[in-house]
Amino acid sequence: MSAGKAEGTRPKRALGQNFLVDPNIQRKIVRELDPRSADVVLEVGPGHGELSQYLVGRCRRLILVEKDHDLARGLRARWGDRPDVEVVEGDALRIGLSEFVRDAAAVRVVSNVPYNITSPLVFTFLELEPAAGRIVLTVQREVAERIVAPPGIKAYGALSVGVQAIAVASLAFRVGRQAFRPVPAVDSAVVRLEPRPDAADVDRVALRTLTRACFNRRRKQLQKTLRTAPELSFAGDVDAVLGRLSIDPAVRPEMLDPPTFVRLAAALRAGKEGGASR
Repeated sequence: MSAGKAEGTRPKRALGQNFLVDPNIQRKIVRELDPRSADVVLEVGPGHGELSQYLVGRCRRLILVEKDHDLARGLRARWGDRPDVEVVEGDALRIGLSEFVRDAAAVRVVSNVPYNITSPLVFTFLELEPAAGRIVLTVQREVAERIVAPPGIKAYGALSVGVQAIAVASLAFRVGRQAFRPVPAVDSAVVRLEPRPDAADVDRVALRTLTRACFNRRRKQLQKTLRTAPELSFAGDVDAVLGRLSIDPAVRPEMLDPPTFVRLAAALRAGKEGGASR
């Protein structure tokens, strides 16, 4: 979703625009971001700039990434003459966000995320180089609950593992649908992500492949999924791998915590590479 005024440019359904109009929520989001004077702040989907107005002048550089041409033009008219504000018109999933923060010593990200691209955009933010110190996102409430879900509950899944393996995730506060115009059909929530120092050590491709295979078969025992899932194509000794990691072969994926998934993904990758080299 985009943060902005309800008046002015009409919301475009194709872009998932629902403008955040509650000033109290706007200020709470900025407090959650807690920008510092040395930070480069990347705001994706600024809309008319209702969050941006609290960020201008509070950080070393503010980069506003807006896909909508009319909204980007309005942002340039409002802040285009400031050397510490850059308006980038483009799709955040396509333009390579790291290029805009490459020289930054400290990065923070804030975004009201369109519901239809939540997962890819979350991981785009988590893969920034240099890594963001804090990421504050407004997302659909159900998605927020999945992001922060612990093992053992229904909401816990591939998204939970993928995010929590590389970041500390917490639900900051919930946002009712009446805070937006037009009013969406669902409530929202604000989540805070703080990337882990060792996130670079996680094999994200192997982890993503493993978690998708497991949670697509979440009622099956882990050993069966490892042996039969074609996307894993693991021909090694499943029992030996699980034994080395002290994982119960009969466990179901929803009971494994993210660090265990990370270790298992690395072990499976090593086993496949070892088998290929023989």
